[in-house]
Amino acid sequence: MKAVLPFEHVRATFGEGPLWDDENQCLFWVDNAENKIREFHPKTNQATFYQLQKSPMSLAKYSKDELIVIMKDGFYLYHLKQRTLKELLKPNDLNEKLLLNDAKCDPQGRLWAGSVNDDFRVYKESQDSLHTEFHGQIASLYRLEKNLDIKIAKDKVTLSNGLDWDPVRNIMYYIDSANQEVAQFDYDPKTGEISNEQIVYRFKESDGLPDGMTIDQEGMLWVALFKGGVVAKIDPFQKEWVDSLTLPTKNVTSCAFGGEDLRTLFITTSAEPLSESERSQQPTAGCLFSAQLEVGGYKTTRFQGYLKEVIHK
Repeated sequence: MKAVLPFEHVRATFGEGPLWDDENQCLFWVDNAENKIREFHPKTNQATFYQLQKSPMSLAKYSKDELIVIMKDGFYLYHLKQRTLKELLKPNDLNEKLLLNDAKCDPQGRLWAGSVNDDFRVYKESQDSLHTEFHGQIASLYRLEKNLDIKIAKDKVTLSNGLDWDPVRNIMYYIDSANQEVAQFDYDPKTGEISNEQIVYRFKESDGLPDGMTIDQEGMLWVALFKGGVVAKIDPFQKEWVDSLTLPTKNVTSCAFGGEDLRTLFITTSAEPLSESERSQQPTAGCLFSAQLEVGGYKTTRFQGYLKEVIHK
């Protein structure tokens, strides 16, 4: 177990979606409670933010000064210097209950984003869940091609969350949090098609809700457990939980490798939905954390799509 250290001056109300920008040597992530993109430079220990009008859910890199922002209703392009936001496209089947959530680019530069059935959150938070009606598996995992065609890569999803790729073995890993599982798929790098779904690991409800995820260069998965206070290291080949990073706060949301050698694991957390008494007991709730690991991750892939025509419409 490695030491996990908080950056106590770098915090969010609901931190999510960390993205390491190798070009700018900084970490971006979202605060979807405060409608902010947050930015942190580890070398100088400086933090800043970009205020949006509505809630960002996750991010992807597009260029040196531009991020793709995945919001609940679609994909947008944000210019960091101009501080401008432009709509790119919206999947047709989203609505007030079906919302986009976690996203990431595959090694070939396609952008994947999943939706969530917001009724699941209401159902899980209900005090009387046995008498709360809930119909799952109506969300999807989308694949945004480089020509901006959007395809449903996987249907019958409830709460789409972490995803990442093993570029050596051509495997995609994916979390539908409602199942408490990490799944793997055979991944075709030429077409982006996935097939042959298998379960790699199933968490107990008492472990927490599997949320964001990243992969290291040995193929090990690092899975944030919301309400679990832990990032679990999962060996997908042996299908075992082999190590843990324990945090001093419960709501661990996601993680991403970064730093100059890509061996710093940055971990986002949330102060919501903690009560006031829980927040006083967990003073670092919402902070950005980091752990130095022996094995690092992969460089972030930027979206390779051609956006010029869409932006100038």
